[in-house]
Parts: sequence; C-alpha cells; structure tokens
Amino acid sequence: MTNLSRTLPIKRAAHVYLVQDNALLLVAERMDDGSIFYGLPGGKAGAGESLADAAVRQVRVETGLTVTDLNFVSLLEGEMLTGTKNECYANFGRFTAHFRGEIAPTDPEVVGTQWVPFDSVLSLVRYGPPPEVEERNPLIWVPTMDFIKGRAKTYYPI
Repeated sequence: MTNLSRTLPIKRAAHVYLVQDNALLLVAERMDDGSIFYGLPGGKAGAGESLADAAVRQVRVETGLTVTDLNFVSLLEGEMLTGTKNECYANFGRFTAHFRGEIAPTDPEVVGTQWVPFDSVLSLVRYGPPPEVEERNPLIWVPTMDFIKGRAKTYYPI
C-alpha cells in the first residue's frame, strides 16, 4: 500500500522588486558553502506574519531602505526540493513598492547591494549546487524574468 499523503513544512517568503532607472536592486549574501548569492531583497515570513509585513521588515534589514505602498505582483507556490532534506511547500510572494532612505544593510549575511540593469540580472544568477538551496533553483527566477520583460503573471505553480 502506498502512502498518498505526507506533511511538508511550509516555507513562506516575500521579496520586493525595487526598480530605479530600468535597474533592479539585488542583495549579495554569503551562502553556507561560502559562495555569494545575488537575490531580491526580502526573505522568510515569521509565524503569523503576513507576506507584506515580512517584505517590509526584510527589505529594511537587508537594504536599510523603507518601503511603502506595496503592490502585489505574483505568487510562486508548490512543492520544492523534493527528495532533499529541505523539501518544503513554498509560498513566495513578490511585490513592488515605493522606497526611501539610504542603502545601509544591517543583516550580517548581506555583503553588498547592487543596482543591476534589467538586461544584466541573469548574468549574476547562479544555478546549481547545493541542490537543497531553493535560491539556486531556476524556477525561482521565472517570475523575476517575466517581471523584467513586463509580462508578470499573478500565479506561478511550481
């Protein structure tokens, strides 16, 4: 008999597309394996925290910027990392927002920020090992590439 049900941990996160002069703000973070990962500002939502509140909090910590007037862009949702120790059900919201302030990250994992021209974003994205890291899964970047091209969808099933 096959067990058709299983319980997966849920990972909820929110990221914000901060745009200035056809460039997207990316944060550079040091991964556990020592490599540098470029990603959108944002991150995990805490227990009971809305994705919008998580976006505001995480952008502040990772960039020093204050974001307001969040506008929902898309939701990326489904099972990720199946068969690895980090297997989860992902629920990732993407927003745009107005921002103000000076870039001054307080997150110790952030090693820098960079305004990246839309046509150069993919040149900084690194896919591949370690396989249990969702940030290196190409599916995570599909909504961003659609956003840059002006054709974002509201829902992306994994």
